[in-house]
Amino acid sequence: MEQILSQDEVDALLKGISGGDIEEPEEIVSDEDLDLQVYDFSRQQGIAQYKMPALEVINDTFLRTMRTSLANTLRRVIDITAVPMELERFGAFVRTLPVPSSLQVFKMSPFRGSALFVLEPKLVFALVETFLGGSGARNVRIEGRDFTAIEQRLIRRVVNILLEDLEKAWLSLHEIKVEYSRSEINPQFAKICQPEDVVIINRYEVDMDRAVGSITTCIPLANLESVKAKLITTFQREQSGEDLLLTRTLQENIKNVPATIKIELGKAVIPASDIIGLGVGDIIPLDRRKDDLLPAYVSGVRKYMGTPGLRRGNKAFLIKRKVFDRERE
Repeated sequence: MEQILSQDEVDALLKGISGGDIEEPEEIVSDEDLDLQVYDFSRQQGIAQYKMPALEVINDTFLRTMRTSLANTLRRVIDITAVPMELERFGAFVRTLPVPSSLQVFKMSPFRGSALFVLEPKLVFALVETFLGGSGARNVRIEGRDFTAIEQRLIRRVVNILLEDLEKAWLSLHEIKVEYSRSEINPQFAKICQPEDVVIINRYEVDMDRAVGSITTCIPLANLESVKAKLITTFQREQSGEDLLLTRTLQENIKNVPATIKIELGKAVIPASDIIGLGVGDIIPLDRRKDDLLPAYVSGVRKYMGTPGLRRGNKAFLIKRKVFDRERE
């Protein structure tokens, strides 16, 4: 038999709920009901939308320079086309590389970290055969073998050309020094950054008559953080040969400008009456000790600290250190 509440009991129950004396059961809501999605903050999803016009200009310059350099080195017509730039996870990029691959690790000073050149295996064998006088179109078995010492040496010649062309291409935006580090065959040993890091992928398809392959550059996005503002600019003036010649001429002219160097032995503050009374043999105490470093002023600007002395019978000044903060002693 069901229990029926009286009107007084119903009123008391409603009053207790509204007054907070009786707690209402909380409704349990699952994540599925709210349609929530787990977000990984370590994944930089928005980076894929970055536009870097200045970097595209550099890639175009590198393509044209590389086409000319390889054609002159191999003495044959070479057609190179660029694939649109991509931003990808380094781990995902490495998984797409075949084994063996010609992986060339290099550094772009003053940028931190390392970057990567990837030469497709069939392009490697085509280049080697071309160097040795062949047509480069012969089918070579790629899987299950490593590059020989002769093949690696010949490919190193191509890599040196690519590094020089890359250095020239960056000159219009930021002067860099490209340095070769090492060569790898297995992608697992060419770890230039963490697998989850974003890298800039630029792929160039090389067509030598019937031989086709690709050359890929892989640069971690974090390496270019110092020039990020320049990369996203919509206009970047490319330096011509005349601009470079003018820059060198100005640098040489500046080097030949005469500059006066003065060494300050010390300072002393004395009354004018004492100056009037000075005579031969009087001693003026200075504010420096005998073993203190003396400042050297170049055109009135303090640049070096050192000690005085004699060098082959001439008065000399031995530089001990450079002055980076002119306000400090």
